[in-house]
Amino acid sequence: MTESRSLADYEQALKQIRSVSAARIRMTEQGEIEEIHILAGGERNPKQIVRDVESVLVVQFGLEFDHKKISIAQVGEEVLPPPGPEWVRPKLVGVTLKTLHGTAEVTVELQVGERVVGGDAQGFSSSYNKLRLLMEATVKALNSLELEKCLLVPEDVAVTELAKHKVAQVAVTLVCPAGEQLLVGCALVKNDDREAVVKATLDAVNRKMRVLTE
Repeated sequence: MTESRSLADYEQALKQIRSVSAARIRMTEQGEIEEIHILAGGERNPKQIVRDVESVLVVQFGLEFDHKKISIAQVGEEVLPPPGPEWVRPKLVGVTLKTLHGTAEVTVELQVGERVVGGDAQGFSSSYNKLRLLMEATVKALNSLELEKCLLVPEDVAVTELAKHKVAQVAVTLVCPAGEQLLVGCALVKNDDREAVVKATLDAVNRKMRVLTE
């Protein structure tokens, strides 16, 4: 059980791993670790970092954790060129959602200038979880831009009604070595929920994109 340890205990221990500059953990209402997001340098193989995360959890806390729930974002030697005055916001190129035997698979493609990036996510195909997978896939695509030692972590998503219109709302946490910041965004549901969730996620981070990619 993880409730005897605080969130700070886990994150501080993971930050001691070589190459790791930031760690963000999501926990369930029962106080158990649900997801682990790591921001690391590009000098080590991601699989090595995942193994180190697993080892720290076992050795220091006696906790075995599914490596599939550990995500690694790395800041490599190649970064997106400075956007300058012609910087453009990421645009939605395409989104696909497939469901089979209770499992949903989502792919999101974004265009940033002449560059196209993508993100994938999969999980249970409940109504809420499919919305969350859309947000997660969008965040993964954005993280692939190497946001100058920062990491975007999906928090929550909802589709609600406002002024007799359906609105997608998302919350994303920006994790940087200097600290964290909660970002929120929204978008009207015009065609379907899928497109609106992706656009709401982009709305949450667009104000930060110029700073993060410079």
